[in-house]
Amino acid sequence: MHLPSGLTPGGCKRYGFHKWKTTPILGRSFSENRTMNWNDVRYLLAVARHGGLTGASRELKVSQSTVARRVETLEAALHTRLFERRTNGYELTEAGRGMVERAEAVESRMVEMASDFRGQDAEIAGAVRISTIETLAVPIIIPRLAAFQQNYPGLSLGVAIQASFARLPQREADIGVRLCRPEQGLFAVKRLGMLAFGLYASPEYLSRHPAGGRSHPISGHQLIAWSDPVSYIALPKLMRSWTVDGTIALTVDSMQGQMLAIRSGFGLGILPCIMANADEKLVRLHPQSCHHEEAIWLVVHNDIRHARRIRVVTEFLEATIKEQQPALSGSGGT
Repeated sequence: MHLPSGLTPGGCKRYGFHKWKTTPILGRSFSENRTMNWNDVRYLLAVARHGGLTGASRELKVSQSTVARRVETLEAALHTRLFERRTNGYELTEAGRGMVERAEAVESRMVEMASDFRGQDAEIAGAVRISTIETLAVPIIIPRLAAFQQNYPGLSLGVAIQASFARLPQREADIGVRLCRPEQGLFAVKRLGMLAFGLYASPEYLSRHPAGGRSHPISGHQLIAWSDPVSYIALPKLMRSWTVDGTIALTVDSMQGQMLAIRSGFGLGILPCIMANADEKLVRLHPQSCHHEEAIWLVVHNDIRHARRIRVVTEFLEATIKEQQPALSGSGGT
């Protein structure tokens, strides 16, 4: 079951379906006594998520005609067109987008309620999906999950490793550990610590292209950059401030790929200190002047933050980041 995206500290507002602005569906007559059926809302959400009947019918395990009929029933009950029927699928109307936003909030509250009350006399159990970046997942989070799960064997854990520092997947995870604080939406947000970055090269590259001395910024070197500069918003700006007159020799869209490219002697690149400092095949350049830190944010869907399974995982993540803060800041090991 998908969860809503977005977050703002605080609780969710309650919305009444009867308060929505509606758009009449032309050419139909409606019964004034017809009421909305929550089961029909499930069909609305499925069509909205898949953009059409095919994926929705597959998710709900019913025929496409059944999905279409249930959506039409919901529209009739609301006196509102929720989708525009296109040749390539279903497109939400403005009213439909508002309906989906509120329906997802209700859906998530139902999930939270079921989670909170199911198995009250039993162990903490259920699925928890964490979305984070490989810089935090690989050296810190994943190596410690086994010991954590021994204390909560009923938990089913998932880690979605995203390439982007900036974007938070919508409704794809329960918890996010990110380098970007959401500016809007229904989330609870907490800063956990800081992640340091530095400028690195391989000894082999430096033997061919010395970058010694105290000159700053560093001039005239081959550079390794990101394929998608939006994914790592701060790093392209850092590269421009730490180097001048450089040539981009390679673009790579993952942190592990960046690290391998720098080790192989392609050129200079920016890496998280927690990954690069322990690597003997990497040399850090100008550690005092080429140093930058980004805040690490814990992001939880506000609707589920009090669920027991969510609380124990967020507490684990908070303790882990705190314990590893010296390494994250570039001053210690993992």
